[in-house]
Amino acid sequence: MQPADSYKGWIMQSQKVFYVEVWDSRGNRHVAVQNAKTEEEALELAKKWIDKYESKPGRMPIDVPYPFGDTIDMPF
Repeated sequence: MQPADSYKGWIMQSQKVFYVEVWDSRGNRHVAVQNAKTEEEALELAKKWIDKYESKPGRMPIDVPYPFGDTIDMPF
């Protein structure tokens, strides 16, 4: 994480994070991870997302496009 900076009374701090997109067998794009701290953590979270997605009962058919994807790592 970078040192904090300020602008017009706002405090800003940037940090490097990892983002993972995954595609299913039909080519549908999903955002599995948005805010991992390391590459290893990002890939492990993506694998967990895939396991959870595949085991979800009653989910939409795999050939229906998902324009915005699903997320599992939303720290906000």
